[in-house]
Amino acid sequence: MRRGVHAAAVLLALGLAAPASGAYRQVDTWGRLGSGPGEFGSGVLGGGANRQYDDPAGISLSGDGSTVFVVDTSNNRVEKFSRSGAFQGQFGSRGRDSGAINRVSMKGRFYQPAGFAVGPNGLVYVVDSGNDRVMVHAQGGAFVRRIGHHGSKRGEWVQPWGATTFGSTVFVVDQGNYRVQRWTLDGGYLGAWGGFGRRRGQFVTPYDVAVSPGGDRVYVTDSIRRKVIVFGPSGSLIGEFGQSGTGAGRFLKPAGVAVARDGTLFVADRCNRRIDHLTADGGFIESFGGGTLETPTFLAVDESNRVYVSDYRRVVVFAPTSQLARPSSLGRASQRRGFDVACSGIRP
Repeated sequence: MRRGVHAAAVLLALGLAAPASGAYRQVDTWGRLGSGPGEFGSGVLGGGANRQYDDPAGISLSGDGSTVFVVDTSNNRVEKFSRSGAFQGQFGSRGRDSGAINRVSMKGRFYQPAGFAVGPNGLVYVVDSGNDRVMVHAQGGAFVRRIGHHGSKRGEWVQPWGATTFGSTVFVVDQGNYRVQRWTLDGGYLGAWGGFGRRRGQFVTPYDVAVSPGGDRVYVTDSIRRKVIVFGPSGSLIGEFGQSGTGAGRFLKPAGVAVARDGTLFVADRCNRRIDHLTADGGFIESFGGGTLETPTFLAVDESNRVYVSDYRRVVVFAPTSQLARPSSLGRASQRRGFDVACSGIRP
């Protein structure tokens, strides 16, 4: 092994930053523990394994880039912020639903929401994971429609997770059914692909989904397989990349994925506690956030290539150093480090 590569692997194993080019720097952070405006993860779901829900989850920007939407899983709501972290509002509250019927009383209620996507139609798609459904709202919070319900048949869900939109299509990870589903923006079922297994194109724990700028590639992270799997827009397998480890281009628990306008990928690796920046084919560009991030979960990229990361009880923002004269205020870091129980005992 070359000396430089070995040194990078050691730094990453220790949770320290080891970027290839140093192109990204942390420029902002907001949020803290609580259930008030602008806070995340009150702990109402309990401790132990449920500490993972102290992390804000799905994160997306509005079409004009002025608003950052963040799913606050533990408090069962969606919060809205300016790009500088100023709180703008929220919607949603706690509610359980068997998922078997479309109960009118459950409008605007979530249970352990996870993924989030903003459609080109201006509507937002909240993946209500604990209720096995996708809830569609106006950006101000008004309920529009519900998509799907609990089950394993065509158009049904078991613990849906990550989501994205491209053109007239909504892509949603159906984690419990080991597949990705496609829907129209107005809730029409288009199809699904996947299946349980460790062979090429199969899933064990699919987590998030993103689409290339041209719409010809759909990227799906699989946390347990420690891979990013690449499909065509209708589910044909293109390839996959990634292997277990702490070194450059390796994953321990890949989670959120986002694609920049230039087609490069950003992958949140929860157990390596960093963001990996990769080419469209999985080639390593750099890692950043090591030593800063605690449990990075989902992420979003704006038109200026700023990266917004859902982390333990907060949002952390990174920007290309070429755009920065000096770093902005970073606020207070968390007093207690986050911990993903799924990382316990993981070996490269």
